[in-house]
Amino acid sequence: MLSGPVVVTGADVPGLRAGLAAGLTVTGATVVDLPVHALDDRSAVDAAFAAVVRDHGRVGGVVHAALEPDAGVRMPITEVDDAGFDAVWERTLGRTLTVLGAAHGVLRPTGGAIVVVGSMVGLAGAAGLAPYAAAAEGVRVLAKSAARQWGPDGVRVNVVVPAPEHEPTGVRSPELALSPPALGGPGDPSADLAPIVAWLLGESAHFVTGVTVPADGGVWMAG
Repeated sequence: MLSGPVVVTGADVPGLRAGLAAGLTVTGATVVDLPVHALDDRSAVDAAFAAVVRDHGRVGGVVHAALEPDAGVRMPITEVDDAGFDAVWERTLGRTLTVLGAAHGVLRPTGGAIVVVGSMVGLAGAAGLAPYAAAAEGVRVLAKSAARQWGPDGVRVNVVVPAPEHEPTGVRSPELALSPPALGGPGDPSADLAPIVAWLLGESAHFVTGVTVPADGGVWMAG
């Protein structure tokens, strides 16, 4: 069982955030939901995290589902304009930076862990999805940078990458699957992914930080 409530943020794409929250509840965690529309205002996010501390005494962990609902719009790289790039890049990185900063503020006094949900697009690349691929990899690098900086504070940061089937509409495609999943399918967010996230948030993973865990049933077997 986790030592404090878990704040789950981000976009429910497609049902990923809700599934993770449900699965974490099964493990015994108290889950506090912070939806994607609330993540563009840093002061509002700080206030939401402060409210969790006020109501529960502390925050035990944070899960940020960084995937963007409308990131799967495909177009050739040569047709990507500044507005289209910024719409995906700025929103994805900005919201992640906001959540990481607010999470660190409440976790630093007692220590804790953050899990960022990454994207297979950032690992594999995808034709027609250049802004999303860049943003997804940017999120992963941002998480690693935070892990290095906040290790002395007792705050761990890791990334979990689900199977392509859990990506935004338009992203799911055979091109992201290097081979059929060795375990037979993409997995269920509640039954299959949430226990991995719970482990990364818990004390058993106290010596793990800055890593990317492909929780995809055996699609991306790199490393």
